[in-house]
Amino acid sequence: MLSILVIEDDGNKLTQLCAFLKEHFEEVEVRTARSLQSGIRNVRQTVPSLVLLDMTLPNFDATPDDTGGQTHNFGGREFLKQLERFDIRVPVVVVTQFTTFGKGALTIGLDDLDRELTSLFSPNYSGCVYYHASIHRWKEELQRLISSNLPPC
Repeated sequence: MLSILVIEDDGNKLTQLCAFLKEHFEEVEVRTARSLQSGIRNVRQTVPSLVLLDMTLPNFDATPDDTGGQTHNFGGREFLKQLERFDIRVPVVVVTQFTTFGKGALTIGLDDLDRELTSLFSPNYSGCVYYHASIHRWKEELQRLISSNLPPC
């Protein structure tokens, strides 16, 4: 069975992504992780058919008493590095709500980040989608990227 792992810490965005997947890819099992570490652990246990990855992630899953540790502006990049470290091959699509990342002189725009990730992490990295809850164009782009990266059922 095909499976998609969604690594996302924002509850609303996670809900929207899962609803989208159930509507357009109902034959695919959807798994979720809410932090960098739980995403890495999840993909190492059972490699999914595809990963949808947030770029900005906390280190660990948040609990009612804990925020999940420091949030990494480039947590998605770290996840991709870990895939290489463990020699895991899986298509990854970044789905982000931000158009710029980092701070000060280390700021990078989404288009430049996309080029960097393509250069550093191909063939795992398969592209990025700018997500905005009130603009539905992200759905078309995400459907195109998922369809082009999932093997046939």
